[in-house]
Parts: sequence; structure tokens; C-alpha cells
Amino acid sequence: MAFVNEYVPEEDIKKYGLEEINRCYGKSNVRPDWTIDRENDIYLRWIVSGEEEFKNQHDFTFYWKGTLIFVRLRISNGKLLGTRGWANWRLVIMNLPEELEEKKPEIIADLKAALAAYKDFGVYSTMIEYTASFEF
Repeated sequence: MAFVNEYVPEEDIKKYGLEEINRCYGKSNVRPDWTIDRENDIYLRWIVSGEEEFKNQHDFTFYWKGTLIFVRLRISNGKLLGTRGWANWRLVIMNLPEELEEKKPEIIADLKAALAAYKDFGVYSTMIEYTASFEF
């Protein structure tokens, strides 16, 4: 199964402890959304974007098969004709636990797949054609 952008169902808010995660990051969501691959138990969730000189910096939680990983990325992106766009993502920080270091190539591949599906703004994206490139 591939990654899809969706609003988080109520039962998954409880299952994944999203309210607790929101409190940890000072995030409030009226209706949480994510990019999820249910078959592989992986999701990507935007938390916050930077301000001023850090406006292209985005913090995400990346839940990978039972482990919550904090990821900070920088993006350069553009739109062409409103529904076509591109992005270049650069990894700034990923707090990968030591016990997952040997799985890092697989985790990075899954993160890239999630970001490609996320496009420019997850469930709110208007992109039909989208190209993602990565510097990690």
C-alpha cells in the first residue's frame, strides 16, 4: 500500500496517542491530518513551520513501525500553473534512536516516499503533478 493524505480518524487519534504528541510539541489541531501507509504502520505528520528566516523549515513527526521520530527539514519549492509543482527537501535533523541505526536506509526511503505523497501540504495540497527531490 502507498502513502495517502487523509484526516486522522478518531480511533487513530487514540491508537497513536496524537493528543499527547500534540501537547509535547505545543500543537493544537481542530482536525488532525497525516500522510499514512497503513499496511506498513508508518505515518508522517507536520507539526510546525519556522518563522522569518526559518520559514522554509518544517518540523514533522515520523512514526515508523512503532517508533516516533522527530524530523526537521528545509524545503525549496515552487508552483507552476497552480496544480503542478516541485520541491527539494533537505534533512536538517532526524532523532533516530540508536537501535534503529541499522535500519536507517529503509527509514530514509520511507521518509522520502511519505514526503513525495505529502506534496506541498498534505490533505490541503492542490497539486496534481508534483516532483520531489531530496538532499539526504
